[in-house]
Amino acid sequence: MTEYTKYVIALREVARVGPKGFAQLILHYGTPDNVYNSTLEELTSLPRMSAGKAREILASQKKLKEIENQMDVLAAQDIGIITVLDENYPPLLQQIDDPPPLLYYKGKFPLNEKTGVALIGTTNPSTAGVGKAVAWGKELARQDVVVVSGLAKGIDGAAHLGCLNGKGKTYAVLGSGLFNIYPKEHEDLASEITKSGALISESPLNSPVSVGQLMARNRIVVGLSQAVVIVEEDSNSSGTSDAAQKAIEQGRPLFILESENKKSVEKWVKQGAILLKDTFEIEMLLQYI
Repeated sequence: MTEYTKYVIALREVARVGPKGFAQLILHYGTPDNVYNSTLEELTSLPRMSAGKAREILASQKKLKEIENQMDVLAAQDIGIITVLDENYPPLLQQIDDPPPLLYYKGKFPLNEKTGVALIGTTNPSTAGVGKAVAWGKELARQDVVVVSGLAKGIDGAAHLGCLNGKGKTYAVLGSGLFNIYPKEHEDLASEITKSGALISESPLNSPVSVGQLMARNRIVVGLSQAVVIVEEDSNSSGTSDAAQKAIEQGRPLFILESENKKSVEKWVKQGAILLKDTFEIEMLLQYI
């Protein structure tokens, strides 16, 4: 945390400024505290800044003392806060179009100078798909690679579990607040993850899960990773498809494992994904990135 953290929290959670709006404010004012020295007229002169939003921003400074108190409580609970203005903010994540201005985390984050690979896939995998996610998570752990995923049912959970079985470190990016683990049956898994890796969320701590937050977290999963691997996709894998598309947009290498879903494999190979057949090809993946 820095002297700017409370201002970032005020802008994000009280004034509800989005990532791109936050970037615009920093570009104009330099630091978030300077925003509060502004006038209503100056704020409304910024592109796409309504008078209502400008008033919300200026009024949010009334919560700064309350935010300071909350930060002390979180520190006592071992909840970390990192902002895009901090020196140790992950540089890969900072490169995306809309990096999260604020992240809450529980555990060890960031793990500096570590390679990160995202394992993504369906919440309704085949038995073979689960086995592949576990095997890849375990082998990546043995290669000292951080496994990044979203803690969801199916492929995500299996990837995290495989990594832990391999005595590795894994990041679980949530589509809810840290105090609302989703799905509930992964609470024990989440607890284990924090011992060597981290749970990460850009959402306020008590936020329930939502479709919007689940989709938004995909850019963070991809943004923390040097490469993205589709383990298994099905016709209902909208989250997987969204994350894979974000990998393409962000210029991150995209890989896909061979599976029975030939249409999915063909679709992503046509879009530039590299087909992988077994864990022995992890060496090739790591050399590629």
